[in-house]
Amino acid sequence: MTNNPTTASWIPLFPLGTTLFPGGVIALKIFEARYLDMMKRCLREDSPFGVVSILDNQPIDSDASALANFSNIGTLAKLEEFDPIQPALYMTKSYGTQRFHVLDMKQEADGLWMGQVELIDADPEIPLPKEHEKVAAILHEIIAVIKSEDLLGDDAFKIPENLDDCGWVSNRLAELLPLPPAQKNHLLAQSNPRIRLDLISEIIEDNDLRNTLIH
Repeated sequence: MTNNPTTASWIPLFPLGTTLFPGGVIALKIFEARYLDMMKRCLREDSPFGVVSILDNQPIDSDASALANFSNIGTLAKLEEFDPIQPALYMTKSYGTQRFHVLDMKQEADGLWMGQVELIDADPEIPLPKEHEKVAAILHEIIAVIKSEDLLGDDAFKIPENLDDCGWVSNRLAELLPLPPAQKNHLLAQSNPRIRLDLISEIIEDNDLRNTLIH
């Protein structure tokens, strides 16, 4: 059984220039000692780590600047594959499970960031409304392209395809949209998946992203 953190517990953080959503898959090439040790510990203890986005590439010289430069919302990642390809170089694959708020941060002696986090409830199941059938159809086309060209391997998405659920559709589109980390994190922070999907539909329409996403 996976050992998920309890309320306001400390977990290792992996700051990245991307955003992980629940049900999404993230592949990482690991070579830094602090992250190799972290991944090995997560594997041994069957425990998750937290993915948070780097919102600003300013130098991180204190816990306070980390709080300012890293997102205060993230997603737990469950390590699924940890494969050595060279000495001290591993390819990993993890999937997003549950969102969390970051309450505090601290940096360990080896440089690893730790976050005190509070878990966020999973999205409620909300049937896809008729007005969002067009964006769901766009997502269906994108998935077809991904699968036909084998762009993300066999496990492009951890959760089975569900084009009738607001949460699934909004999370997958939010992952695929070419948006800055701050905007993706704003979508991740939405507690109502219907509102998240409303925002995504507006983004696609306002920026004419349909053709960009499919091509």
